[in-house]
Amino acid sequence: MGIMIDPNELVLNCLHCNPGGIEVTIEREEKALLCEKCLHRQQERRDTIYEIIETEINYGRDLRILKEEFVVPMQTTGLLTSEQLDTVFVNLDDLITINSQLTEKLRAAFHKAAKDCDQKLNLVNIGSLFIESSTMFLAFENYCINQAQASASLEQLERERELLRIFLQVSQAENGRLRRMHLKSFLMVPVQRIMKYPLLLNRLFKATPAHHSDKEDIRQAREKIEDILGHINAKAKGSGSVRIKRKQSELRRCSLMEKIEVNRVALEVLEWSKKDVSDVITSRMWYAQPPDHTWAAKRCRNIKFTPIHAVLLTQGQKRNDNTVLGQQAAVVLVREKNGKYQAVRDPFLLEKSVVTVDPDCDDVFELQEWGREAYIFKAEDPKETITWVQNLRQQTHNLGQWRRRRNALPNIMLKNI
Repeated sequence: MGIMIDPNELVLNCLHCNPGGIEVTIEREEKALLCEKCLHRQQERRDTIYEIIETEINYGRDLRILKEEFVVPMQTTGLLTSEQLDTVFVNLDDLITINSQLTEKLRAAFHKAAKDCDQKLNLVNIGSLFIESSTMFLAFENYCINQAQASASLEQLERERELLRIFLQVSQAENGRLRRMHLKSFLMVPVQRIMKYPLLLNRLFKATPAHHSDKEDIRQAREKIEDILGHINAKAKGSGSVRIKRKQSELRRCSLMEKIEVNRVALEVLEWSKKDVSDVITSRMWYAQPPDHTWAAKRCRNIKFTPIHAVLLTQGQKRNDNTVLGQQAAVVLVREKNGKYQAVRDPFLLEKSVVTVDPDCDDVFELQEWGREAYIFKAEDPKETITWVQNLRQQTHNLGQWRRRRNALPNIMLKNI
């Protein structure tokens, strides 16, 4: 005859809700009484671990498909040059290495649980594995930032090269490994994967008991990957994160993909090699062309500002002494309309430009290229405006430029002119 248990005592004796609770032996449990809620969480934890392992294996499969079904054939047949392959597939080999290392660790943990008869995977510490691997995820940064440009380059190459277009169409229709997916869909897989990790880890964190040895590691792993995602965002949008009080329909925070598009357009306009380019700051701005030089004294009254994306890029190779060889810097303005991004005007070349701030209107700055019209800008927040001014001045200083303001008009003296 089984032992009769009072349902009200289940939570008191539950080893998860009350780790110091009394172990009792009943017919259907093995010296580990859990309440219904904790049994559900235990199942959720096991299912989440299975999902993490399975989806990482599937992700690795898609990376290998990119390599084996696209890169290798294109390289072997000469459909694309080495430079074009690097543009379209970015750092694919790095991502394959990262996935292989993480997958091996996950499989080893799973096999150890099976060997130890840990069917519920209670002893599998996913959080610690991700902490060990978190630095490897930095390779996602380069891929994510350049993915939009890779997709655009692929589209252009398809238009220009009929054989490439035929190859992709036939592959999609007849290659069973591709599951009728186009190459562009496979190129998005790493972007989708890095965004999935925090969601999986958050679900695992909620399903893991407070006393579990992996609880804190799961939290730290989630935060580390979120930091990496934040760094990817920062590379695209700069440091601005707060909003000014304007109509939400006109002003909203930019997504990562918007930042990627802005940087892609900027690189195309400048015709710079992406390998030597750094994006110093990218964010939403408001700009206008003032009617005269008295805009500051009038505190920008009657001036209509237009929303825009602005990006400050530098180009040059760093030497061992941290100096930059052949450095250039430019500001590019990009406008979005109906999902399409295009440059508004020619870039501001900072070697020929001056940035000034007037005490009468210090939340706005003026940027003028030598011999061309002046424009005034303000960011979504005064602090972000200051960040822009600091970065602009730093770049003009690094380029050997001297400037000052007289009677609200810029006076520029450039070295070696």
